[in-house]
Amino acid sequence: MILYLLLTLGLIALILTGFPVGFAAGVISVIGAGMLFGDLLDPRVATMIARMAVTKIDSFLLLTIPFFLLAGRLMNSGGVTDRLFAFVALATQPFKGGLGHANVLASIMFAGMSGSATADAVGLGTIEMRAMLKNGYDRHFSAGVTAGSSLLSPVIPPSIVLVAYAVQAEVSVAKMFFAAIVPGVLLGASFIAYVSYRAHRDNYPSGPLPPWLPLLRSFCQAILPLMTPIIIMGGIYAGVFTPTEAAAVAALYALILGVFVYREYGVAKLLAEVRGAMLDSAVIMLITVFTSAFGIIMIRGQVATELAEFLTLLTADATVLMLLLIVFWLVVGCFMAQTPAVLILTPILLPTVTAYGIDLVHLGIVMSMTLTLGLLTPPVGMVLYSLIRVTELPFERLAIVSLPYVLIGLGVVVLLAVFPQIVLFLPELMVTQ
Repeated sequence: MILYLLLTLGLIALILTGFPVGFAAGVISVIGAGMLFGDLLDPRVATMIARMAVTKIDSFLLLTIPFFLLAGRLMNSGGVTDRLFAFVALATQPFKGGLGHANVLASIMFAGMSGSATADAVGLGTIEMRAMLKNGYDRHFSAGVTAGSSLLSPVIPPSIVLVAYAVQAEVSVAKMFFAAIVPGVLLGASFIAYVSYRAHRDNYPSGPLPPWLPLLRSFCQAILPLMTPIIIMGGIYAGVFTPTEAAAVAALYALILGVFVYREYGVAKLLAEVRGAMLDSAVIMLITVFTSAFGIIMIRGQVATELAEFLTLLTADATVLMLLLIVFWLVVGCFMAQTPAVLILTPILLPTVTAYGIDLVHLGIVMSMTLTLGLLTPPVGMVLYSLIRVTELPFERLAIVSLPYVLIGLGVVVLLAVFPQIVLFLPELMVTQ
């Protein structure tokens, strides 16, 4: 048991030193397999890793990832973000702190097309920061809203991290997507409530009611991108296509909007986005292969059993277990991005949570949302690093102004852990229809 814990610490140490997550997991997996078979040069070591690679990559569900990544990139570079923000900024103009509300609402809408917090922060965040600063908003407040709203993209479907979890836990992607809708909306509504409080406290400006003609014109320019999540979720619910096919449809729809409707890019730019999506997908696939092998090694090394026995000594209550796991995930999220963390932790935790009778869909939503908070927490905080250039604030200051949104997100996560029906009622309703 001690040796396998040392393996885990070795993996964490490699990641913290800047070693790529996929290669770090690969090195540790080879060492762990050597420990299992008693010899690092045993042919069964290579066979085990190769078999795991073939088993995990040969999955129709994994095709969802490159398609959604491509759809998000095409939407981001195809003029969609400008049109979305222009519409919500005009619609929220009469409210105090209207651009703060627009910031969150635009992220909710963009989340239904992208699934990437970094894409939201860099693409949409640039537009949001420019508009808020131009209209007299404080830089710190603007940066905090922009950072906080980026957390919505990995939560609201389609979400890359939810697909990764579904593959590892072998649960329905469609169920995961529907289960994430209410938590995502709840998180967005909580952010809007906080923005409203800050806007009234600090007396941020409000504007007049927008004229109906410019508002209608702006809505017409945004309506086609807004159809993306409706097409995705509606098609899945109606049984028109599977989640993987929905991802392909989303990518094709984004391509049509960018090339033929808005005419924002030509062949060269399109190929550049395809290449970027391919590279991003390759990274995730590599991580999936080796983290899966690492998980199997940990299970065969009785780590999952030992963990279950330790947690049983702490509590026999499933809700208390979830709260303990939230604390654990918060710590992990400070040092590791959410998708690799989900891929590594899921196979290790599944036997334990299953023994406690915790629904795997509920587990996936709470774990994914908790780990997502790590995007805004030092020392890793990937979104914080992405926003340094966008906000022109240092990393430390960004972490401070983002803290209220992390705490709000944590409050929502605890609520979901204590009341699982908030997560489960919609996918259960979809099944009974």
